[in-house]
Amino acid sequence: MNKIFLIILLSLLGKLSICQTQIYYHTYRPSDSQIILTEWTVNYENRGKYYIIEKTDKENRIIELRLMENDTLKSSDCYDESIIKFEYLNDTIVQYNMVDDSSYSTGIECGAPSKIVYILKDNSIVKSINYIFYDEYLNSSYELEPDFREFLEKEKEKNKNGIESDASFVYGYIFSSAKYNGYIPVKKGFSISDVTFWLPYDESSRDSKYSIQNGIEFNKMKK
Repeated sequence: MNKIFLIILLSLLGKLSICQTQIYYHTYRPSDSQIILTEWTVNYENRGKYYIIEKTDKENRIIELRLMENDTLKSSDCYDESIIKFEYLNDTIVQYNMVDDSSYSTGIECGAPSKIVYILKDNSIVKSINYIFYDEYLNSSYELEPDFREFLEKEKEKNKNGIESDASFVYGYIFSSAKYNGYIPVKKGFSISDVTFWLPYDESSRDSKYSIQNGIEFNKMKK
């Protein structure tokens, strides 16, 4: 009897764990330099050829984005990672930029960090730090010239504690409907007009409550 009870309990806990996460789908179109979000929170049947899978945690915070093309992971380039993952640790948001489930984006060629740490205070960003995972190159099968390998080793040591950046908002939240439980942490004094010109939304998605500029204005109204 105890074994049966244990099996039932584990089954219920498993179902509860599943209920704590949500999946959303957003559509996009690719361009030469970025992806353009076209529609938020579509039904699975309407996801089309290009879509984003968004996974959220039990506190309605984005924990993962996957860029898809024809139901497979989109090929990654310098500025469009295939996967973006998030962790939340004591007033800190950690963003991982990934090209697949086991490989991180390297900023060596493109200037895109492998990891970004956003440090918050009162839900505002007070500091952000970029990290480049040099070992993605150094331990890979790439044929690195000796001089370049030496350069990378020096850069790895020099930047082992990260590089402070001037990020004014959490970049990955651009493509998230959940964000930080509906909130978009930004630096104090940040103006959305500084970046509106490059935000990757088309007309059909720009006016949505999920787009980052509308979310920032909403945050301001709440304070």
